[in-house]
Amino acid sequence: MAAPAKLSRPLCCFALLALLCLVESAALGGRSFTADLIHRDSPSSPLRDPFATHSDLVWAAARRSTSRARHIWARLGSAIRYDLTKDNGDYYVDVSIGTPSLKTLLIVDTGSNFSWTQCSPCTNCFDQKPPIFAPGKSSTYKRVECGTGLCNSLARTKCDGDEGRYCVYEIEYEDKSFSKGDVANETFSIGTSGRRETTVESLPFGCGHDNRRKFQKIGSGILGLSGGNPSSLISSMDIGGKFGYCLVPQSRRGSSKISFGEDAVVSGPGTISTRLVSIGPYYIVNLEGVSIERRRFSYGGNSTDSEAKESNEVVPMVIDSGTTLTYLPSRYFRRLKRDIIRLNPSLTRVQDPKEEYEFCFSTPVSLEVPIVTLHFAGRADMTLTKVSIFSLLPERRMTCLAMKEADKVVLLGYKAQWNFKVGFNLGERTVSFKPITDCSAERIDMI
Repeated sequence: MAAPAKLSRPLCCFALLALLCLVESAALGGRSFTADLIHRDSPSSPLRDPFATHSDLVWAAARRSTSRARHIWARLGSAIRYDLTKDNGDYYVDVSIGTPSLKTLLIVDTGSNFSWTQCSPCTNCFDQKPPIFAPGKSSTYKRVECGTGLCNSLARTKCDGDEGRYCVYEIEYEDKSFSKGDVANETFSIGTSGRRETTVESLPFGCGHDNRRKFQKIGSGILGLSGGNPSSLISSMDIGGKFGYCLVPQSRRGSSKISFGEDAVVSGPGTISTRLVSIGPYYIVNLEGVSIERRRFSYGGNSTDSEAKESNEVVPMVIDSGTTLTYLPSRYFRRLKRDIIRLNPSLTRVQDPKEEYEFCFSTPVSLEVPIVTLHFAGRADMTLTKVSIFSLLPERRMTCLAMKEADKVVLLGYKAQWNFKVGFNLGERTVSFKPITDCSAERIDMI
């Protein structure tokens, strides 16, 4: 009986070692990992103003939201494809660039498919707290040549340097600021939650030597998460086109998460999925209607009961990680205001002194919150929570509706996505949502 016992121990050790190697290999390959996101106004953010009140932060978020929404509408409605101004991004991620690596913070942006950072030597660079990346000091930095598939796939590139041998880019933003530099491949390492960094080799990015724009000093550039382009991070990693995030309100101390590969898969009870009708430059779904309480209002049709069949008419809705508020079609927004008043007849309407919010009232002792459900194509019904619908300004004893009205293209802001695990699958062209009690849990993929 002793011999089997002696054999089982090394076999167990071997099995454990093999398992650890598989786990390590997956982490190094970048096929599945999760990283922390930092909201600019969270208690852990180095950008947070220690003297700002909660109301100040709520107003600032609404102001940035309005600015970004206007840029999205202009970009989608213009034949001239300007990029957005990026100074209003709200979520950052730790990134290390090059070999040896230089640590910095990049804005996470689902509206960009090209990642870039400032580089030395600078013809013109904005102020940033992290050191500026020096490509000449990195052994893994490699400029992209003209005529290559990567260079040809990018918009607004040309040949320059060494008799036109290399690919250079020029991004012009709608506010007339710009970024110019070399298209290159470099090693990027993304910080993970409680684990080692995950390395992505030969990531295409812009090494900006001439950058003119307003930008928060905390960060040095953009981590683009839009799809539909071989230069994007999502296309460059072996993750099967899967990524997602789980966002916590910035007032809480827990960290939001961003996941790639299998960690980003959303499944299980409560999960809803709808088709992505566009994966670049924005992730767009079809909104068929909105239910407020038990009445469903279909886009382009009459109001019906909540069990109505799908509508033949839809409105495109952008799912955006950089817009705070949600923008609804006018008829839905106005009906929502009426129902809030109907459910709370004693509410006292007040005017927002900053004029950032369209519908505010004195904060009551108790508030009856209407049930608001967004109906996406494919019978995907997303019911919003109280924190998604209202913004509280405690110093003013005021509560405001965290939504605005819009026409043509509407937006699902990140506030409406708080405490949902959101998963994009670009291979299947779907996005899924699942209500989560605590998005700050270390392994949200296991919830």
